[in-house]
Amino acid sequence: MAPACGASKDAGGSASSATSSSTGSGGGSGSCALAANTTATSTVTNGCARRTRDTNACQAARKAQGLGGAWLEFSCRVTLTKTSTSVQAVSDSQPDHPSSYFATSNNCYEAYKTSFPNPNLIAAQSLTVSVPLTPTTTKTNMGLGFVGVAVNGVAIFDNQAAPGDDIFLEAGSFDRCGGHPQQQGQYHYHGEPYAISFDDAALIGVLRDGYFVYGRRDADQSLPTLDASGGHTGTTADSPTPVYHYHLNQQTSTGATTAGQKQWFLTTGTYHGTPL
Repeated sequence: MAPACGASKDAGGSASSATSSSTGSGGGSGSCALAANTTATSTVTNGCARRTRDTNACQAARKAQGLGGAWLEFSCRVTLTKTSTSVQAVSDSQPDHPSSYFATSNNCYEAYKTSFPNPNLIAAQSLTVSVPLTPTTTKTNMGLGFVGVAVNGVAIFDNQAAPGDDIFLEAGSFDRCGGHPQQQGQYHYHGEPYAISFDDAALIGVLRDGYFVYGRRDADQSLPTLDASGGHTGTTADSPTPVYHYHLNQQTSTGATTAGQKQWFLTTGTYHGTPL
């Protein structure tokens, strides 16, 4: 069964003021190369430091294509190409933070035992996500597999587990930063990615229908009222003009084993628009 995820914690972890480094505990020498051009902040949730990403090296090229706003916040590890109708994002879906799902010899490995078994290890992928420049408003159901890409290039999956599995139960297979790999080694997030966002208004990524997804809160730090797709129309830190966008949204399990457990998911399982 392909692992999926959820979580049994209401708040999704707790924040502290500790400082984290980008150095893993793997058997290699040196620091985690994937974390280059990131800085661990003092916001730490579940042992995972939120990171800022230096995008200066790719700003000029992106602006030359006519990209702006939220697109300028994507890590330079994500290759962005604009066409007349779409933006294509290409990455290897590896996280820019330590994980217990790297091989122990990898400098990005950190020791952490999850409560739910997942035997998979992270492997570099060829992730290509194309999104429309002008999204539609024709709601579409999501399927298994990637439904978007995060600002650090990690794949975003929806709020489903593999058929017959309970995504809330499989929350225990998340690493410290809220992700895990599936059987082919593709690391991904279903819920709150602590290296990017925790109980805030941070940009998390974009879904395949072209709408961006943000943290739990609006730019004014209020908790928004969301529609059935997990979004609403309003201003963001990237757009002073009201635009439709998604937010992390809290869901409650109705499963036989996990009934009543809560989790902040990145999706509700429905696109607001139509993916390419």
